[in-house]
Amino acid sequence: MADQAVLVPKKEQKPRHRSPNYPGVGLRAAVGKIEALYKADGLAPSTKLAALKHMGYEKFHSDAARTLSALKGFGLIEETADRLKLTQRGIEIVARPNGDPIREKAIKQAAISPDIYQLVMEEYRSTGLPSDASLRSDLITVRKFNPTAVDGFVQDFKDTLEFAGLSDLKVLESKQSQGKNSGQTVPPQIGDYVQWESGGQIQFPEPKRIRALMDDGLWAFVDGSDTGLPIKELTTVTISTIEIPAEQTLSTLIPPKASTKTVPSLGAPTMRSYSWALSGDFNAKMDLFGEARTEEDIDALADYVEITIKALKRSLKSRQSENN
Repeated sequence: MADQAVLVPKKEQKPRHRSPNYPGVGLRAAVGKIEALYKADGLAPSTKLAALKHMGYEKFHSDAARTLSALKGFGLIEETADRLKLTQRGIEIVARPNGDPIREKAIKQAAISPDIYQLVMEEYRSTGLPSDASLRSDLITVRKFNPTAVDGFVQDFKDTLEFAGLSDLKVLESKQSQGKNSGQTVPPQIGDYVQWESGGQIQFPEPKRIRALMDDGLWAFVDGSDTGLPIKELTTVTISTIEIPAEQTLSTLIPPKASTKTVPSLGAPTMRSYSWALSGDFNAKMDLFGEARTEEDIDALADYVEITIKALKRSLKSRQSENN
């Protein structure tokens, strides 16, 4: 009798619980990385592979990607044409001696740069940080951190505050005060009319009103769309000051930005289009351009999709409650 193949059911893959985007290393460690980069190459841009080797990585892998993402999140490095170089903030930190007021100011600015750090600092600015256990619980229940990742975040976050001299959060100014004193724009709120600029291009023919904000304060939803928009890319505008003659087009109102260097053409990015027929007249389509370079690119795409799904669910619940 011939042997019969036994079909073994595939192990069901566990759903993945991803924490909010946060730096993979704390600021103290991040400064150590750029100090090694500065010692090796000075202010000259480095190839990504060379920069990683200076930082202690032999190749580009997930740990290296998380570190680079953290350095960018703290505003310490920037990437251009596949080369890494220190930002002005990074230069102030590595080239000035300890105790220099300009260096200390740059470190404080780096510490409050990551979005999630800003949110947590602002939340506890008036009361001070709670115990580690309470902070851990708040991050899991309110910020939806993965329980397996939250301890590492708490350790890096508190070490960053200590390194930057910000352990007493009461020394921080409120977001509104920071905006008034530094000339920065206070983040848009529900009801504000905003313009969206992404990749150097204005996206709205005319400003739109914010109708909702995500709980984390990083994403906004405007009238007529269920797609989450990054708060960082939105600018509040005053409707009464907007007068666009009918004969003028958007291109005539917004002159192209001047460029001081020639960028070699890389050709048009490849595009892949996916579409799904769902039910009735409800359909979905997604266009992807180019190729993902890191796993973080894929994670960012998943975040956008997840936010869109949440917005759709809220819209559906709202319609259902109106009909009941």
